[in-house]
Amino acid sequence: MKDLNQTTDTDSEENSGNNENANGNDYIVNETADAIGEKEGDQTDIDINLEDLTTEHWIEKLAAVETLAAERLEGQQRALADFQNFKRRKSQEIQLAHQNAAAELLSQFFPIVDDLHLALESLPNTRDGATWSEGFNMIHRKIMSVFEREKVLLIKAEPGDPFDPHIHEAIIQEAHDDYNSDVIISMVRPGYLLGERVLRPAQVRVAE
Repeated sequence: MKDLNQTTDTDSEENSGNNENANGNDYIVNETADAIGEKEGDQTDIDINLEDLTTEHWIEKLAAVETLAAERLEGQQRALADFQNFKRRKSQEIQLAHQNAAAELLSQFFPIVDDLHLALESLPNTRDGATWSEGFNMIHRKIMSVFEREKVLLIKAEPGDPFDPHIHEAIIQEAHDDYNSDVIISMVRPGYLLGERVLRPAQVRVAE
């Protein structure tokens, strides 16, 4: 009697296992059908037996799945490109904000440098004047080192250079025997560049 019960239990377990395998196969088939039908917006359950699927049917459905996968890949690539453009745009905005802040701060030193130039030109090089001159020179060098570290360039204008309205400001136009029209006679005040941005144009005298 005990053996009969064990045999019955064993058969029940095997039947249960077979039912689970059958259910698993049905689940796989249904999931495959749902995935294939997704391209056409078909969300209904489709009962397909593996034995009923022909080679042509599989090729057709696999082609639909490949098309869907390609579209999803294209969408992901487009989203990635948009994100990279967003990062690049934000980086440029941050860089521009830093440049604007640096330009505003550094521009406040330009009048100080102008005054130092005037002081250095007027101080004598003997006795007390030489001591003052050395002190002014030290301050001037320190400010110019700050400009160099921040990549601020000096705009110079030599006599005979052509006038460039993008970097020069003509404060005087006068006739001159040695220079043709629109040629710089002399520089009155230097200008400054930050990258390609003109912080202050150089003031010049121009021949007319």
